[in-house]
Amino acid sequence: MAGPGPGPGPGVPDDLVAEMAEVLFRSLRRSDQRSKGEQYLHGLLTASGRKTIQNIAGAVGAPGGQQSLHHFICSSTWRWNPLREALGRYVESIAPARAWVVRQLIIPKRGEHSVGVRRQFDPELGETVNAQRAFGVWLASGAMTVPVHWRLFLPDGADGADGTDEQGAGIPASALREETADESATGAVLDDMRKWKLPRRPVVLDVPTTRVGPAVRRFAEAGLPVLARVCGTARLVVADPALPGHGLGPVPALRILQGVRGLRRRIAGGGLVAAVPVALPVGHGRLSAGGQRPGLLLGEWRDPEGAPERIWLTDMVRMPVGELARLARLAHDTAADCEEVGARVGLRDFKGRSFPGWHRHMTLSSAAYAVASLTSAYALTGEALYA
Repeated sequence: MAGPGPGPGPGVPDDLVAEMAEVLFRSLRRSDQRSKGEQYLHGLLTASGRKTIQNIAGAVGAPGGQQSLHHFICSSTWRWNPLREALGRYVESIAPARAWVVRQLIIPKRGEHSVGVRRQFDPELGETVNAQRAFGVWLASGAMTVPVHWRLFLPDGADGADGTDEQGAGIPASALREETADESATGAVLDDMRKWKLPRRPVVLDVPTTRVGPAVRRFAEAGLPVLARVCGTARLVVADPALPGHGLGPVPALRILQGVRGLRRRIAGGGLVAAVPVALPVGHGRLSAGGQRPGLLLGEWRDPEGAPERIWLTDMVRMPVGELARLARLAHDTAADCEEVGARVGLRDFKGRSFPGWHRHMTLSSAAYAVASLTSAYALTGEALYA
């Protein structure tokens, strides 16, 4: 389900905003913080143009104006993780997730003073831009998708040679970890969300990679089934003796799928899919031809004559192919919603350089995203998902 496009968001129910604020800000002990939180949430949904603190303050007429809201976001002491967990529980109670979808968000920046800014390749623009790179986790139910958690990728730990944090941006020591982008994407679930009191769901890891071993292994060790997007160059071992490529050792995923084009089947929505039994990587990326860890390689085609549009690897070998394809479809829905709803509620609009400020803005922007998605669902069906 794609939400409404960018704009001030007329028709957002005040009772839903109030309900979200009551749920979200319960962990904030101070009444002034709860009041500022609700103002910021309302401003994200009503301010015209970019959702900067200045525009938000102008939209809601906040006492103390821009300076007051700036302090609430950038300099206050409230912790964002309890709010994110509360948001996750709220969304789960209304529209139980079928999967947790992990995808990256590229946030272009003009200067280099915002935390985590580096030269990054933006797959949507097809070019390298000056940007932040973040990984979000969406609860995806089929009726709606909502981001509930964020991890800002900090290349090389983002700390300087003298051990101080990047440009004085207030990065806590716990976030100064050297990790790859793949590790950051998986860590958003395994290091952070796994501690929350949410029902466990399959993870749809929509972050293309050639290093299939570490991610699949980490999710398996955590007891979370995963459907991971992989690049066509990722090498796997065909496990079925009756299929092309068996006995050749590690073969690129794209080549494996090209060899089984005749086995593709049409699914609801008009696309084509094919699934190939493979041996998953074991140990530190080592491949096993003995099928010690069975997996499935899944290809999706829109153009019957072209290459697969997306390639996935999963350890959910007992799940029917049609259901796997529906899980993969949640990644498409999430990407579409991120562009439309995300633009409306300012996912890319935080201008400050503060690490805590970025996380607090993203937390409240995610809550506004949930309100916008619930409002859109009501507009489409005439039935409110929320109480």
